[in-house]
Amino acid sequence: MGRRVVKKVYRDTYAAGQRDTKEFGDRYMVRIELISLKVLEDRDLFGNESELYFRVGRRPRSSHRVPQKGTINIEKNEVFKPQEGLSLYTEFKKAPKGGLIEVPFHLFERDPGKNDDCIIDHELSIPLGSSDYKIITQNSVKIKLKLSGIRTRY
Repeated sequence: MGRRVVKKVYRDTYAAGQRDTKEFGDRYMVRIELISLKVLEDRDLFGNESELYFRVGRRPRSSHRVPQKGTINIEKNEVFKPQEGLSLYTEFKKAPKGGLIEVPFHLFERDPGKNDDCIIDHELSIPLGSSDYKIITQNSVKIKLKLSGIRTRY
């Protein structure tokens, strides 16, 4: 039996030299990725591993919890590194280039029998049109984040 040859046909939908200006507007994909998370001392009441989760974004309507169910369990001086950057927050935003987007960032520790403790309460400034790295060290927790506001067609 012979092989079937598939011919790809690409169409140029614009006239020569014409560009769709709506497609290249000032739209950005705002993104926060976790590079690493390290607990410098025991956060749990009984000295067990810490049970952590993130809440990123404006609450209560568009706040996003990572992980959605469960927690990230880390012992003292242990480093949590996802294989690829773990996406904590993604948003499409229309704004002029060079602006900043403010996104609330919270890290909670879960303890059974009592309310969750807010370890980190921070406001992240994300630059539009570029990428940036941020290290937050607070309450014996060290977090490395990648903040990016990349121009997009969507």
